[in-house]
Amino acid sequence: MPRHSLHVLLVVGTLLLAGCAGGISESPGSPTASMDNSETSEEPSPTTATTGGTVSFYISDEKNAIGDFRHLNVTISRVGFERTGGESGGWVEFSAGNTTLDLTTLQGENATLVNAYRLPNATYGKVFVHVSEVNATLENGEHVRVKLPSEKLQLNDNFTVTDGSEVNFVFDITVVKAGNSGKYVLKPVISESGTTVPIEPTGAAERRSSTPSNVTATTNGTA
Repeated sequence: MPRHSLHVLLVVGTLLLAGCAGGISESPGSPTASMDNSETSEEPSPTTATTGGTVSFYISDEKNAIGDFRHLNVTISRVGFERTGGESGGWVEFSAGNTTLDLTTLQGENATLVNAYRLPNATYGKVFVHVSEVNATLENGEHVRVKLPSEKLQLNDNFTVTDGSEVNFVFDITVVKAGNSGKYVLKPVISESGTTVPIEPTGAAERRSSTPSNVTATTNGTA
């Protein structure tokens, strides 16, 4: 066989062997194929939702000028709680069902249950009460206007809700006489409010259902 023909056959044989070797390295059993398969089969773990706890919300009254009144009826439309420390979610609000309370019956440790609310797990630092109406009658029978500085009463007090926890929160509202003007003003009392204040449950609202309310809650991240 001529030397030139022998050289061509050797080159062709070398190329054929290289092609076979390349096919073996791309086989499904290679380390590269196994690594790709493990990545695509991985699934994220499910997240377990928290249930939160129950906050029984009471209203009471520090005495101050309440002795001037035969009746001081306050109608509460909503209550709200704000998370502390920049936690997501902002305010959590609940309907209070336009519950009307007579503050003259809630002096001292007497307190009326507005409702029991289901709150998400968090630490809360602000609580507010929306008052839609105030109806006041003095001991002499005179009807007077009691001023509400804004549509809501608000106070700062920290408490924490965890899974299954049950918290009693008292929001104390008092009426004060503004100097010699004869005018009356409603305001919250921080020192008589919170989760550690002793109470004596009383009043008509106490007979309402104690089932935790979580149907009418709304969350406002920008409130």
